[in-house]
Amino acid sequence: MEHKTHAMTDALMLVGGGVLGAGLALLFAPHSGAKSRKKMRRFGRTVSDKSDKLMRNFNYLADMVGGQASKVTRMWH
Repeated sequence: MEHKTHAMTDALMLVGGGVLGAGLALLFAPHSGAKSRKKMRRFGRTVSDKSDKLMRNFNYLADMVGGQASKVTRMWH
């Protein structure tokens, strides 16, 4: 029974901390909601573009290395 009481207390403390944290975040937010969402969208697009470019470069490198490995394998056989 005591274990359930501690679990319930812990859960309520977690929820209370989340609510308090969200309230403080809203209170001290540096921008309005619309401006924050716009900045997050822009950041998301930037990260997406960079990750796409990185994957294209990685695929190019993997193809190039794979082609060279095939040439080396053929030379040894």
